[in-house]
Amino acid sequence: MEIATQLGYVPHHAARRLARARAHSHATSFDQVGLIYLAGLDIHLDTICLEMMGGAEHELANLQASLTFVRIQDESDWNKVDRLTRAGGVDGWLIYGAVDDEVVNRLKPGKLPFVILGDHRCTQPVYVVNIDNMLVGRLAVQHLASAGHRRIAFLGATRRYVYQQEILEGFRAAVKELSLDDDERLIGNLSSWTDGVAKRLIKWLRNADPMPSAVFASEVDWAPWVHVMLKDERIEVPREISLFGYGIASSATKRENFTRIEFPMIEVGRQGALLLHRVATESHVGSSEVKIPPSLIEGWSTSTPHTITRNQVTKD
Repeated sequence: MEIATQLGYVPHHAARRLARARAHSHATSFDQVGLIYLAGLDIHLDTICLEMMGGAEHELANLQASLTFVRIQDESDWNKVDRLTRAGGVDGWLIYGAVDDEVVNRLKPGKLPFVILGDHRCTQPVYVVNIDNMLVGRLAVQHLASAGHRRIAFLGATRRYVYQQEILEGFRAAVKELSLDDDERLIGNLSSWTDGVAKRLIKWLRNADPMPSAVFASEVDWAPWVHVMLKDERIEVPREISLFGYGIASSATKRENFTRIEFPMIEVGRQGALLLHRVATESHVGSSEVKIPPSLIEGWSTSTPHTITRNQVTKD
């Protein structure tokens, strides 16, 4: 080992793959990991992907391993995954994007371990590291309820993504458990507002008579945007309505110090790399889902509720 170190020896991927195939034994090497980004038609790397990639790379560096990035935009891009797998170029995969059973079944023939980062729609057992999205909705309600709010509005989007469904599910569950106002008019779906979004937002709040005393803007960095629209209508935050946001550590929601839930995608990437290392180097690791808890950060945008009628708001 000393001589090998002095000579700067590194494993030869192709030869190592031949040795694995002969021995039919579990791989114990872990020096190169691939990150598959299922990007669809988007050529840009979103902030969430970059944060997870940073966390994964940091942890892999501690394990003396490197990260290879593979973007999947169309069918032909899967050839890159196939070539890397057959050449022994990676020891395992991290996957982010629209992961489902079809994606998993594509990877199975390569017999390499893989871990999903973030949401997925798989029905078969898999290894996953994700944010506890249910807890996001629960924490928002619990914090606002602890300040005395009983009528809390939820501003969401399409609900076609898993995280959106889970956040709303956690929100609804906490509302019921705390016996708050369980009014369907308090659930807003921005994707259904095709024009005049600002006016539709204000109309939605006013028509939920009586108006909610707090709003949870459940998408990343929506709180600053909602705040501007409320300000334009002379609805003061937090005197007339409390505003609760959601974002990542580097987002505008943090820079403007809104009360918010922060989700640590860097930690998702880091824990994903650690789980992949376990799966790649240990003989028996059962399928598992690691949930990373979000953090609640108190800012200026929430306070105790103030009594205000719809007529007063309309007059102002």
